[in-house]
Amino acid sequence: MGGRYRADTEQILAVVNRAKEIGQRLEERITDIEREVTALNVEWDGDAATAHRTKHDTRRREMNDMRTALAQLETNARGAHDRYIANAQHNSGMWP
Repeated sequence: MGGRYRADTEQILAVVNRAKEIGQRLEERITDIEREVTALNVEWDGDAATAHRTKHDTRRREMNDMRTALAQLETNARGAHDRYIANAQHNSGMWP
């Protein structure tokens, strides 16, 4: 009862690259929002401004977490890709 296992490493890398692109676009949008938030804080104060700043700071921390997670995902996916290719080549070389 042997099954064939196959890993489409190129597709895995494509998904990781797409996630990275989306993350970069999100960061660009967050940068735009930060500019506007900074401008708002010049003229905005009180409880609403404080609550907004708190949420904004949370968003910034979460963006940093996302950036770190995406970098780790890319590192892991590339490592898995390279190991899979190396093992496949090694295994193929064992039989003529």
